[in-house]
Amino acid sequence: MGATRRILLVDDHAAVRHGLALVLAEEGVGECREAGGREEALEAAAKEPPDMALVDLSLDGALELLEELHKRYIPTLVCSMREEPAYVRRAMAAGARGYITKTEAPEELAHAVRDVLAGWMLISPRAAEGLR
Repeated sequence: MGATRRILLVDDHAAVRHGLALVLAEEGVGECREAGGREEALEAAAKEPPDMALVDLSLDGALELLEELHKRYIPTLVCSMREEPAYVRRAMAAGARGYITKTEAPEELAHAVRDVLAGWMLISPRAAEGLR
């Protein structure tokens, strides 16, 4: 059996972080740590680097956080309510390895996290619609 994967959940809403952690625990994806903002996330990543981060794009300084995590070789998956192509493009340009909307089913979130942990890049179908 492989080592437990460490996932850093970054969202400014505690209830959302808790819900994401529950979904990922139920799906057996990995062990989650939580951060409520950019600085807290950077401190957590410096203290114990995660295998990946799940970041809310609506967070203050989210794009800068994506860039910093990318520089630290920490793959990130954006989880956002925003489906507009401009947001997807900005997140991917800032170093995100994937983009999924918060409207996706829990098992899709778990699948996306597994894909990013495996080294894949992905954009969920809802977020990819306008990228044609």
